[in-house]
Amino acid sequence: MKKLIIGTFSALFILCAGCVIYYWRDTGYDPSAKDLLIFFFILPVVLCAILLSPFLIYQGIQYRKLQKLEAEKQAQLKAEEQDLNNIENAKPKPLDIEKFSLHVFSAAALHSFGQNEQIVEEIQQFKSPELDQKLFNGYGLPVLSYRISDLDELTENQDNDDEFSLVPMREKRIQALIQQQLEEHGQSIFFIADHLKKSALFYDSEMAYQYRMHPAWVDQSYRSNDENESDISTQTQVSRLNRLNIHILLAENLIHQWRDEVINDLKQKIADEYSILPALIHIEAHFIGVSVAYSDWLNLLKQISEQTTEVSLIINVDSEIDQEWIDEKSWLQEQYIASEYVSSWCIASQTTQIENLEAIKVVQIVANETNLSNSLTKQNLNQLAQFEQEQPFLLMLDEATDIKVMKQTQQTFENTAIENHHFLYTKQNLGHTQNLAKIFGFMLGVHLPEELIAMIYSTDQKSTFAFIQDCESNERFEQEMI
Repeated sequence: MKKLIIGTFSALFILCAGCVIYYWRDTGYDPSAKDLLIFFFILPVVLCAILLSPFLIYQGIQYRKLQKLEAEKQAQLKAEEQDLNNIENAKPKPLDIEKFSLHVFSAAALHSFGQNEQIVEEIQQFKSPELDQKLFNGYGLPVLSYRISDLDELTENQDNDDEFSLVPMREKRIQALIQQQLEEHGQSIFFIADHLKKSALFYDSEMAYQYRMHPAWVDQSYRSNDENESDISTQTQVSRLNRLNIHILLAENLIHQWRDEVINDLKQKIADEYSILPALIHIEAHFIGVSVAYSDWLNLLKQISEQTTEVSLIINVDSEIDQEWIDEKSWLQEQYIASEYVSSWCIASQTTQIENLEAIKVVQIVANETNLSNSLTKQNLNQLAQFEQEQPFLLMLDEATDIKVMKQTQQTFENTAIENHHFLYTKQNLGHTQNLAKIFGFMLGVHLPEELIAMIYSTDQKSTFAFIQDCESNERFEQEMI
């Protein structure tokens, strides 16, 4: 550009100078300084500007276009950068690993396979459902079911009672299962009730007054044989315990069938049997659907782990051993397999102390853990002898034949010492009664052999793992988790 202007100006300067000099010489003109400035500088500049103006205008237009394109490009780059920043900001940030623990004071489970450890043993033997001689399909043929035979006599006796004559069979069996589990936890509830009394007498003057007005204190025949012990307990400081919570987990399809009177009667019965004030007992029924069962269960455990002055009894119960229910389901699924089961834990926060009651198991929940291998290494769990054995210890709560489940579990455990033969699938042993199946499988973890650290997993919560172990090894586990 500069060379073109200088070259054009030089050529015009020489041309103009030559012509003017020859003209002045021929005419004998004597130029002044002004003439020299005009003809030797201004005239070449004007001619140069006239000759180069189209080119300069064209170059100016091109320059403006380039500027506009550059501005658009910069704006586009800035917008792309902003979009990238927005995408980065929109990406979910890795959550911090969350851990919480609970103490299990007593546990029980009942299934057609048997009770507690016997259930786990039968699952390992791949026991199948049996023909039910009291339930029939639409063709009048017996159907397969997981029936608890011991309940039959109890429910038959209730049929003769006018109070239970109109109660559906399914609800009768569930109530019988709840009662059976309360009896299994009788000793734990006794010690909790005793601790609740002492805590109320020491920390709550209003509750203390109500207790002294309670028949267990007023009626001498109703009081404990050792009256002096009761008097001493009023002066003995114990850790504070405010309430016994009883959580009854029921299937979602019972929400319109379950009667509130059952909860009220149960509360009064426990209060009378263990001589505690009804105000210190809270009973809540949870109606849980199959799609949210596992997340609701984990949320409940987390809630309990934060209750430092309360203790909870969880009863997970369902039964579909009912001809009316089978008739309803047979329209949708001809080969419907009904089941009934119940499991229960008496649990509390690790900081909750109950007089005369020792924890038998510790439940550890680890959430937001994306790399199980690193977690096991940090906790030194990858060196456990159970990894070298064939005995299963990892309770899988999902369907064993689901391709997506198989792929997910393979990715989760591929860098660990956990092999396929360590898996124990529980879901298929509950037939089509699946609303609370995963919770039942989870609760079976406390019934594995004591020498094993039970592990529990479900693809519903891909980054959540549960460990259940006896209390003796818990202290080492906790130190390694820090």
